[in-house]
Amino acid sequence: MLVSVVIPVLNEASQIVLTLEAARRDYGPDQVEIIVVDGGSGDGTSDLIPSDVLLLRAFPGRAGQLNYGAAAARGEVLLFCHGDSQLPFGWREALVKALSRPTVAGGVFWLNLQPARGILQIVNHLPLLYDWRTMYGDQAQFMRRETFDQVGGYAEIPLMEDVEMMRRLRRHGKVVRLPLRVTTSSRRFLERGPLRQLCLVLTLVFRYLYLGASPEALARDYRNTRRDRPGTRIVEGR
Repeated sequence: MLVSVVIPVLNEASQIVLTLEAARRDYGPDQVEIIVVDGGSGDGTSDLIPSDVLLLRAFPGRAGQLNYGAAAARGEVLLFCHGDSQLPFGWREALVKALSRPTVAGGVFWLNLQPARGILQIVNHLPLLYDWRTMYGDQAQFMRRETFDQVGGYAEIPLMEDVEMMRRLRRHGKVVRLPLRVTTSSRRFLERGPLRQLCLVLTLVFRYLYLGASPEALARDYRNTRRDRPGTRIVEGR
């Protein structure tokens, strides 16, 4: 079974090599296909992509980049990994085993934020709920290609595309959290402050799911909270 790993990037030169190495591991080209979709990086990210990785260029916007990569993928299974995340050892075996159950529509991994400073050490050990409302893109979402097509891919909205995808998947079957941890950069938490970032994410998700807030309004609010931090440079939507 071929698994296609789709990685959207925008200015990820400091992280992309580790991300690609973790995705490739010792898997052969008949097991894992890796696709990087660059949304217009200006830091040389694309120059770091090796020849065995398919490099695509697209307009910036995570949802659109994810869909563009999926359209080019050849795998029966799709895994979407952020450009600053590293998949764990044994990720492919765990994923294939989970999707061998017909009732499973898709899922994610557990999350390991690094560097884990201060309260992030506690956050990394919190028992996340086995609920689609807590399964976000930085946890590496996966599904069968057939299911991805059935749900219409990612909603091309400026924020909450990952939450919307899990809601759609849940309508097609069970979603699972695999007992392996994806290591993801904690830079967003360190930029804003760990507790502030955690509360912000939970608040935005609550507003989207229960108060009917539009993704456009949420994206504006999210960007504004980054601009009010002195010295913060915005390079990506989330």
